[in-house]
Amino acid sequence: MRAGSRARPGLIGIGEDMEFGMKGATPWGRLLPVALVAILMMRMAWAGPKEDTEQAEKEFARGNLVVALSLWKKAADQGYAQAQARMGDMLDQTDDDKESVEWYRKSAAQGNAAGEFGLGQMYAKGEGIKQDPDQARTYIQRAAEKGHLPAVLLMRDLTKNGELGVTIDPVQSAAWDAKASQILGRPASQPVAPPPSSRKSRK
Repeated sequence: MRAGSRARPGLIGIGEDMEFGMKGATPWGRLLPVALVAILMMRMAWAGPKEDTEQAEKEFARGNLVVALSLWKKAADQGYAQAQARMGDMLDQTDDDKESVEWYRKSAAQGNAAGEFGLGQMYAKGEGIKQDPDQARTYIQRAAEKGHLPAVLLMRDLTKNGELGVTIDPVQSAAWDAKASQILGRPASQPVAPPPSSRKSRK
């Protein structure tokens, strides 16, 4: 603190040195950011799996992949189905296809639409599991019936074009299109390609 300067009331000794940044701050001033980080970490530690998953989505949107994965993994280990599905999504982008399938399976077992769709995709592509169009259709349709938009759009296109062994049915295709439009609040005109056969090494 410069000679003659006095700490401002309510700043607990930080005084005018704060205007020169952390270098000139008093010990209290230097400790304040550390304390704030500690409080944030404690809050994260106390959060439940739902809160962890929501925070993970925010961190992922900011580009903080390491933090997001840590939070998703924590929530997934606690049995939170949405986090398990997100773990499956992330691992599907790597070569950890078998582990991706396991997370999708755990999520789908709880009736989570994202987990069901992810598992259906893995069956369709034959990644981490033996390719099985019947199982792929089953899980993708389950997710679509629950209003999971990617699954709804895919079912619309499958019933229109007949991929994955789905019978061509214009009436059903129109029904799925109407459902997708209702979810989106606008016409759902963009087609969705069916999952290709795996181009990665089969697990």
